[in-house]
Amino acid sequence: MTERTRALAIVGPTASGKAALGLEVARRYGLPIFVCDSVKVYRGLDIGSAKPDAATRAATDHRLLDLVDPNETFSAGDYARAAWAELSAGDGRALFVGGTGFYLRAVGWTLSGSSNPALQRGPDDPARETFDAGWMSREAHTEGAMHRALHALDPELAESIHPRNLVRLLRALWLVEVHGGAVSQARKEDPPRARLRLMMLVVDPGPEALAPRIGARLDRMLEAGFLAEVETLRAAGYDGQTKAMRSLGYRQMLEVVEGRATLEQAREAVAVATRQYAKRQRTFIKSQLPAEQIFTIANPAECPWPAIDRFLARP
Repeated sequence: MTERTRALAIVGPTASGKAALGLEVARRYGLPIFVCDSVKVYRGLDIGSAKPDAATRAATDHRLLDLVDPNETFSAGDYARAAWAELSAGDGRALFVGGTGFYLRAVGWTLSGSSNPALQRGPDDPARETFDAGWMSREAHTEGAMHRALHALDPELAESIHPRNLVRLLRALWLVEVHGGAVSQARKEDPPRARLRLMMLVVDPGPEALAPRIGARLDRMLEAGFLAEVETLRAAGYDGQTKAMRSLGYRQMLEVVEGRATLEQAREAVAVATRQYAKRQRTFIKSQLPAEQIFTIANPAECPWPAIDRFLARP
């Protein structure tokens, strides 16, 4: 991709309205939507991930969905490679929509210390496998061991990762291992370099307005058959050891399916965890996505259309 590549990204906490705005932008400018979501990449995880339905996908081109099965490993690096394959085949313009900030970061910026070949080792690399297996064993023996270790090594990085997000914790611990110290410090000494000309719209109505919207969206998912979807996945052999089934919402519904919680208990747990996740999304967007242009809006009606026109029109 050339230096002329321009990408527009619509990001924000979950349930903020970014998907609806993404559809409007895509239709107005004739752009495909590059879905930027770490759960929507999994086949079969549809209702609980708020994946666009068949009619929406037929009307508007959505890419980077349904890339792997629930038991397959998929990293931010895998997402970046898939995204760049699409970008390289395109016309030099792109629209990313989603709340997985570390996926967008992997696409749009180089890694600090990117010349170190160890950074390119994926989860299937033997050295990575040994490293990951050791930490997973510690975590199985003592829950929270990985997050506490990361907090001791790199408190700033640990603050941006939920203690139960083992995939991101493993990646972070690996980066600390490779850098030989705090990744946050390495990023300050060798700041990531932009690979795209990126304009970012942050859709965020604020915590107070978002909380009831999170609850309403969750209720719509349940009405649409979220629990039945998890039952189907469990019947297919995807249990709590499956990476995808540890995703927000799915792990709580799985407890209902396996008889460890009531639906009411799971609903409350999902709502609380989602509000906490939204807080972490805000933190990540503010601290880890230094786009060339950033517009923060409370709702899609405030979309800065003239600025988008100018940005996409430039060579």
